[in-house]
Amino acid sequence: MLNRSFKNFTPPNDHSIGYLLPWEKVRGKISFRPSELSLWTGYNGHGKSQLLGQAVLHFIQQGAKVCIASLELKPKRLLFRLTRQAAGMRDPSEEYIRAIHQWYDDHLWIFDLVGTTKTARLLEVFQYARQRYGIDVFVIDSLMKCGIGEEDYSAQKLFIDQLCDFKNMHDCHIHLVAHPRKGQDEYKLPGKLDMKGSGTITDLADNCFGVFRNKLKEDEISKLGGCVDPPECILEKFDCLFACSKQRNGEWEGTITLWFNADSFQYLENRKDKLIQMVPYSNQSVN
Repeated sequence: MLNRSFKNFTPPNDHSIGYLLPWEKVRGKISFRPSELSLWTGYNGHGKSQLLGQAVLHFIQQGAKVCIASLELKPKRLLFRLTRQAAGMRDPSEEYIRAIHQWYDDHLWIFDLVGTTKTARLLEVFQYARQRYGIDVFVIDSLMKCGIGEEDYSAQKLFIDQLCDFKNMHDCHIHLVAHPRKGQDEYKLPGKLDMKGSGTITDLADNCFGVFRNKLKEDEISKLGGCVDPPECILEKFDCLFACSKQRNGEWEGTITLWFNADSFQYLENRKDKLIQMVPYSNQSVN
């Protein structure tokens, strides 16, 4: 018999489940839910890993336990960047750094292996981290360092299938960084169709995000020379675009503008926004 009840037709607000980004511009629009795979792309040097790092710190603020497989950046360098972002300043005091690292305890794990790794080893470490420490957010940076050839589409599909099985089985969220194809215009925001490798990568991902650095603005500033302060008409232009081109369990797709602060490595919603100190500490000082 046909069930005529419509009380369950409208699902609950999915944005009440999962971790949120630090920017009000996407509040209520993007949520990183359990059992999802998010794909992050952007050209080399455009800040995709750096922006994802700020997002990860915000996830930790919300109670996430995060494991980062940073296969392109040594753990010491990664911690330096994350700590500067968490402090919201260029030179935090030694005491403040210790307070931040204490804040990491029981919330941040780093897979200490720089270079090309095998996918089986990566998944083995992830499974141990999930079962032993309750990690619920995993970051792989990047796909090209997972030991799979760029043209080996079968191996790529197999790995993405394995990631999907893992996030579904363990009810966790996986963030995968991937590069766009070479030869694309660096002055144009790459989308999900520009992803390097098999189309299966974007097909199976639940979410797709792009990060784009405003090179045109940087070119304008560079032409002025170091002795001239850029005029307001240039400074007010955005530094970064953050785009959502796919969100399987959400309704919003779109692009927001962000401004980059070089002292803290933080991305701000507006150029004159106050920097965020993610770890309160009364004796902090700037050198």
